[in-house]
Amino acid sequence: MDQFRPDHDRFSLGRFLTLGLFPVIITISGVMDAQAAKGVLIDSVMAVVNHHSITKSEIDRELKPTFEKLHAAYQGRAYRQLIASLEYNVMMKKINERLELEEADRIGLSVTDDEVDRAINDIMQKNNITEKWQLENALATQGLTFQQYRHKLKKQLTVMKLVNQEVRSTVVISPEEVRDYFLKHRDSYRLPGHVTLADIFLSIPENATPSQVAEIEKRGQHVLHQIGRGDDFEMLAGSESQGPNAESGGLLGDLTKDQLLPELIGPAFSLPVGHASGLIRTARGFYIIKVLKREDQPYQKFDDIKQSILNKLTKKTTEKRIRLWLEKLRAHSYVAIYAKRDNGTGTTGVTTGDILPR
Repeated sequence: MDQFRPDHDRFSLGRFLTLGLFPVIITISGVMDAQAAKGVLIDSVMAVVNHHSITKSEIDRELKPTFEKLHAAYQGRAYRQLIASLEYNVMMKKINERLELEEADRIGLSVTDDEVDRAINDIMQKNNITEKWQLENALATQGLTFQQYRHKLKKQLTVMKLVNQEVRSTVVISPEEVRDYFLKHRDSYRLPGHVTLADIFLSIPENATPSQVAEIEKRGQHVLHQIGRGDDFEMLAGSESQGPNAESGGLLGDLTKDQLLPELIGPAFSLPVGHASGLIRTARGFYIIKVLKREDQPYQKFDDIKQSILNKLTKKTTEKRIRLWLEKLRAHSYVAIYAKRDNGTGTTGVTTGDILPR
């Protein structure tokens, strides 16, 4: 069928039309009168984009595997509402896809069979599929033949190539924009507070008697006395600690709150740097910790996150431009919606002007 472009005066371009409360009934010549008399719905048009109709059967075929899964989990009104919502969303995406495919045809953009073959080979490799029959079996579970999948993939590749050419290639984020975003949102790029500790650990044996615990505590108090008079913490850790890090002067390393025992978090993040705690009792034993270094909520380094910020800004800008670009395509097309959006009853209610973001 030749490309159809509506006459500007006839169709009032730029309007997004809703042409009634119910889908348009499609009947087949020769059976129309008999079927109509019986009230049989053969199919229904949910939307029209220029010369192309989007039918309910087309959408339901695509959603069939999803319907089967949902039917096992939902029933009654909840099921009908969910199905209606899914059908409407798929219809809106198909409207966008049809606009994009017609634009690709208008500017002479296409995808070759070789490009489709390469895409299929890439998909097979990423999914560890080595034989075509394996892919065919996987597609069958989704209600697709290989040729149907190939046709669908070709449309997706065409849309991808078009969007890359017409939209994504125009998105350029400068280094200044990236840095400005970082400075305005610095608090979003803080790391968890962390502290560098050393410890002296005195173990409490399992099933220890109160007198044994008291003796261990007395030993801990003696160590505290030595620290108080200025003895070297590292040396004391080496001679007194029963922890696995005693030989390294009790050094525990750089730790966040979720890496510490609950009893140690308070002292670790409140003691002045360079100071030692008192005796801290835990289920495992007694601790004395020394704060060697602490950063309560340090900022991430700009060089470490500038690429992620660039990706975020690029994605956000691209999505916005795609929406504007789709609006422009619609403004120069005839788009009519006959279906209605879900209104909470399992049916659908009238809507106009929706453009779904990618």
